[in-house]
Amino acid sequence: MLLIATIDRFRNIQANAFRCGGIAHGICNSHRLHDGIALGVFLQEWAAVARGSGGGSGSSGVAARDLMVAAKLFPANDLWLSDSSKIVFNSMCRPGNSVTKMFTFTGPAIEALRARGKGPSVKSPTRVEAVSGLLWKCAMAALERKNNGSSLWLAAHYKSTKSHRTEDVLPSLVGELRGALSKVDGEFLSRLRQDNSLISGSLEKVLGVGLSEYGQGVDHFVCSSWCSFEFYDIDFGWGRPVWVSSIGLCKPMFLNLIFLVDTRSGDGIEAWVTMDEPEMALLQEDTELRAFANLNPSPLTISSKF
Repeated sequence: MLLIATIDRFRNIQANAFRCGGIAHGICNSHRLHDGIALGVFLQEWAAVARGSGGGSGSSGVAARDLMVAAKLFPANDLWLSDSSKIVFNSMCRPGNSVTKMFTFTGPAIEALRARGKGPSVKSPTRVEAVSGLLWKCAMAALERKNNGSSLWLAAHYKSTKSHRTEDVLPSLVGELRGALSKVDGEFLSRLRQDNSLISGSLEKVLGVGLSEYGQGVDHFVCSSWCSFEFYDIDFGWGRPVWVSSIGLCKPMFLNLIFLVDTRSGDGIEAWVTMDEPEMALLQEDTELRAFANLNPSPLTISSKF
């Protein structure tokens, strides 16, 4: 199968038909057009049209017009979104030989991980919190082994130092994630719509960090969850997909990146992890991670067995 080679358009779609009768759709999408949620809505609507079920009227549960108001609510030019994005992502990009691996967590493994991730601040971690917390912990360990100690930023801007280590830091990492994400609630979004100075003030801080000495020499790790996006419910008329996945990133400039996607069973999670090759080799050797995750299993053999 030949993959899409360029991204000179906002969206590239390639249909692949195999002699065995299988069909695979490849989609290369620009983030300037929409995010993962909007991509899911687009695919649901497209599939509805292909099945002859209409589409275009919100058959996915979200009206198309609801996805077109973001530019009015958060005008990119007025809020320096373009400038801040360039600085933030440029500071996260790094040179090297990147490699992408898939770590699959079954439903029972995630439940065991959730039980282990309980702590004073989080009584019941979500699936995403438990998996991303473990990956965060193991990634920090791999980076520190390679760099003899380093700082690591994730969504909560948690700084790793050996002097603050406990026997099991997973509950505290899950708590950091929960605390950061819980701040973005309905009330916060309502305030953003009413007062652009809130987001512009935050972006000024982001710009300051990216341009300062604190933004230099820091290992960043970005985690994006596509769980509960219902990609496995997309049916073009020939049945639901056997496998939905991201693709590996093999570029000289890359991000330390994690994509979390539901497994077909719905209770498991696939983690697509991109790192520098030497660091990935260390991550693959992490016994704690391998106790909960399978490395690069065949999509046809992924099950709920732990």
